[in-house]
Amino acid sequence: MRLTYTCRVCKKQNYLPIKEDTRPNLQMKVNADEVRVNCNTCGKDDKRHINRITAIPDNRIIILGAVIGVLATTILIGYLGFTAVFTFSIPIFVWKYESEQAHKFNSFALRRK
Repeated sequence: MRLTYTCRVCKKQNYLPIKEDTRPNLQMKVNADEVRVNCNTCGKDDKRHINRITAIPDNRIIILGAVIGVLATTILIGYLGFTAVFTFSIPIFVWKYESEQAHKFNSFALRRK
């Protein structure tokens, strides 16, 4: 799962380098209700409230799951007849886990002070 925000100036989506599973954990890590962000496109420094940060599934991990599925298929192709099951099920399980983690992060919002 990756944490993202949208720049107020150029409206481009950027990624946070901070990795946390929940909004309260993110709040404890930065010790504030707002996170200082710097847009990669326009260079604008800004503060974003933690509720404005969203989580999305990390496609890099899903692709890694697909590669592991293909490697598992090529290794086990002579031993088992379940080649399509291994090839397609591993990336689906990885995608499902990433989507659930992102949903858990996005479904909880902090109270504004």
